[in-house]
Amino acid sequence: MEALQLVADQSPHVIVLEPSEILNDSVSTIRSLRRAHPRSALLVIPPYRAGDRTALLEAGAHVVLARDAGAGALLAAARYLATPAKSDAARESPIALSPRELQVVRCAAAAMTNQQIASRLGITLGTVKRHLHSAFRKLGAVSRLDAVRKALTAGLLSAPVPAPAPVALKHGARAEGTPPGHRDTASAA
Repeated sequence: MEALQLVADQSPHVIVLEPSEILNDSVSTIRSLRRAHPRSALLVIPPYRAGDRTALLEAGAHVVLARDAGAGALLAAARYLATPAKSDAARESPIALSPRELQVVRCAAAAMTNQQIASRLGITLGTVKRHLHSAFRKLGAVSRLDAVRKALTAGLLSAPVPAPAPVALKHGARAEGTPPGHRDTASAA
């Protein structure tokens, strides 16, 4: 296997693996990497559905990122696993949120209330609370904000891109792209 030889040659702290389309092949590769290099942390970005995440974690992956998690989440997870104390903790107990727990935490990250989350996901308020409490327990979080922070740190969520700050213009100045002679009626009053 090419991945095993590459890892043997490099001895990396963190291995980022984008496994094959076939789940059984991926599980086999992960197990082989873990046996051959137990001190390397393993971050997996599978090409298939999130439901297979559990199989990958059970095979030995430390973090499994969704394909659409983004570059920020990948970097956060790699940095998290590259830090010796954190990577040791991740090796002992990988964070494994269920797909639904992850959806609920994503909604909490978007500052949605429990009722809004329930409506968005088509589940009851009680189910939202159970998923949140389960995610809190798995993440070691004490609040919604703490759960979101820990999920970001673990690479389970990608950080939102901040909106550009509004630009204050001097009276009479034109914003870029505003045609000459255009008058802002809001500021003219």
